[in-house]
Amino acid sequence: MAQQQSSRLNRLLTLLDTGSTQATRFAAARQIGDIAKSHPQDLTSLLKKVAQYLRSKNWDTRVAAAHAIGAISQNVKHTSWTDLFSTIETKMSDVGMTGALQDVLAWPAFHSKVLSSVSFRSFDLNKVLEFGALLASGGQEYDVAADNSKNPRDRLARQKQNLRRRLGQ
Repeated sequence: MAQQQSSRLNRLLTLLDTGSTQATRFAAARQIGDIAKSHPQDLTSLLKKVAQYLRSKNWDTRVAAAHAIGAISQNVKHTSWTDLFSTIETKMSDVGMTGALQDVLAWPAFHSKVLSSVSFRSFDLNKVLEFGALLASGGQEYDVAADNSKNPRDRLARQKQNLRRRLGQ
């Protein structure tokens, strides 16, 4: 089945690039979106394959590739805040962290803090480029396994402090 799916995708990508009309190319783009819907686990590789056509020399190919990206985005499941927090709670219980997610994130205040602290007015691109700490990070500094602290609250406090330091706040 995987080989059959791969050959179908290859044919659709060829149509995306060399289709005789825009209607043909758009139909291929819609069908690529359907592939994303039926195989969400292959989303990354699918996007990589389609993204290369965004740099094509042919204008019609670039437009069709953009339509394919749009069709893919319409056909994948988008995670809501509620789903995200339930996943975090599950992961917390799996690793043995006690306490409610609300205690860890201070949920009532968290939502308003996220919305109020994320704005373009407070974002300083020059500071990010100057210090570049977040751009160069591989993420190892946030690994829970590398932290020897036994108390989850201490670990969380240390991670928050480390993040504030790296952001220059």
